[in-house]
Formats: sequence, C-alpha cells, structure tokens
Amino acid sequence: MSEFTYNLPEEKIAKFPPKERGTTKLLVLDRENGDISHRKYSDCVEYMKKGDVIVLNETKVEKRRTYFLDSKDRVHEVLFLNQQQDGNWFCLIKKSKQLHENELLTDLVGKKIQLQIVKKGQKGVLVNLLSDFGSEELFEKIGHTPIPPYMKRDDTKEDFERYNTVFAEKHGSVASPTASLNLTNEILEKIKKKGVEVVKVELKVGWGTFAPIREEDIEDHEIHEEEISLSEESAKKINAVIRSGGKVWAFGTTVARVLENCATEDSLIKPFVGSTSLYIYPGYNWKVVSGLITNFHMPDSSLILLVSSFAGKELIKKAYSEALEKGYMFLSYGDSMLIL
Repeated sequence: MSEFTYNLPEEKIAKFPPKERGTTKLLVLDRENGDISHRKYSDCVEYMKKGDVIVLNETKVEKRRTYFLDSKDRVHEVLFLNQQQDGNWFCLIKKSKQLHENELLTDLVGKKIQLQIVKKGQKGVLVNLLSDFGSEELFEKIGHTPIPPYMKRDDTKEDFERYNTVFAEKHGSVASPTASLNLTNEILEKIKKKGVEVVKVELKVGWGTFAPIREEDIEDHEIHEEEISLSEESAKKINAVIRSGGKVWAFGTTVARVLENCATEDSLIKPFVGSTSLYIYPGYNWKVVSGLITNFHMPDSSLILLVSSFAGKELIKKAYSEALEKGYMFLSYGDSMLIL
C-alpha cells in the first residue's frame, strides 16, 4: 500500500462545494501516451462521440447521520449504513465501546425515537430501531447529510442538495457518487445531443467504498458488500454500444465497479440485482469500462488502487503530482480527472 499513498495537504481538500456545479477543473489523462491536459469539467463532452454510452449511478444520499443519547446522557453519533433482512440496521457508532448489548438509546432531537443495541462487532453495530416512523421519514426528521469527516465541519441545508447529483433518484446511500456531482442538466443535454446514450445503474454507496486500507499488503484488504442494480434495459443499451465499437464511459468508481461486476467473460454486460464486494486493484483485468471520470481520492483508500489499476500506478502518481502543483482541489467537492 505504501507504493500508492501520497501526501495530501489539508489546504488541498475541498471543504465546500463550488459556487456553481460544472465549473470545477478537469485533468485529462491519456493512458496511451501519458499526456496530461488541463480543462474545465464541462469540457468532458468534447471527448465523447456519437455511439458512445455514459453510465451514471442514480443513488441518492439520505440524511443517515444521527445523534442519540445513551443511558448516561452521553451523545453518540450513529451512521446508519444498511438495513438487514430481519429489519435491524448495521451502523457505525462513535464511542460504541461505552455501550453494551440491549442498551436503549434515545434520539437527541425529539427524544421520541429509540434504538436498541442488538450486537456489537469489530466492523460495526447491529441495532433495532424502535419508532413508528418509516426509515426515510425518520432520517428526514432527525438526520444530517453524512458529509465526509475530512471536511471537518457540520453539514448545512445546502449540503443535502449539493452532496447529491442532479439525477439522484434511488434512496439508500451514505456517500455520494462524487464524480457526477458536477454534472448539470445542461451538460447532460449536450452529451445526449452528440448521440451519446445515457444509462443509469445503482450502487448504494456504503462505508466499504471509502474505508481506509490498514493492511500493507493490498491483497489482505476486504471491501464491505454494497447493493447494486443493473436492469435488463440498461444491459441491452450498453451491450449495443459495445457491439458497435462505441466507448463505455463510467462516471465514477462506483459505476466502474457495477459494470465490471456485471461483465461477462466475452466483455458484455448481464443484468444483475444483488450485492458486490468487488475489489479492484492493480493486476485486475478490465472487461467493459473504456473511459473513466473520477475525482481525486484519499491516499489510503481502495479507490486510489482502482484508478491505478485502470491507468497504471506511475501515470496516476504523475497525474496526482501535477494536480497538486496546479492547485486542483481534492476529494468529494473537489476537481475531477478524465482518464482516456
């Protein structure tokens, strides 16, 4: 892992969204010749051609960061990750060592919602949510937009809009498919007018996507499962482009993982609804994705390995180094990179 990490200065982390979507920088990296050029995000349209397809993740970030009081009136931050088949929720709870199984916690806002600690584990906590509200209504009442901890601030009303894409539809994520945050309806219209197909898939972004890698040997790392969905209609559209020789553009690493998870041995796409723990690192044999739009990632994340797998370790190092020199902003609300 130490071969892939880099030094990310605090001042290069975007703490707030740009004033206007689609106005950020775009570093364009050509895998064939190693060339780097510097453009605007809205210029991504120029690289797409009639007969290509862009694939977007239409997941929506819910207000799943909540605050609860324990029996000793201590405040705990509870991040709801995903609901289990038995109705219980898998959560990350700050200071969970202070809690014991079967303990009841009460919400900090209206003090009418309770959760019970069912089971504590190394990777998180199972809880039973005791409320008359459905989960979506509950999160709306007491939840906060789960902006990443590295922003080192509380969420604002604006974050709920700006930490979601303009096409977000399917509820269930705790983190955003950030490569698409700067897509505007105007940019999407320009893409469509070029004769480029627009297809949507779903990956409910969970903790696994962003969890830091603690192991030095990258093969020892395991990614949490995340729910994905790629419809028969989407598969047909993508396959038609592949068969006709068009490019498949993945907007973001979550989309790249969905497509590669659903790839067949003959480099086509099959419909799929289920979960994936696909972990892409150098040595992976890419089957479907031919172009990738992505943000600049944390030094210790699995995402830096994914982009290094796609473009090559040395090229990614070169691109990241140049981006830092040229004043690019990194992470979720930051600038982007297009890899040809």
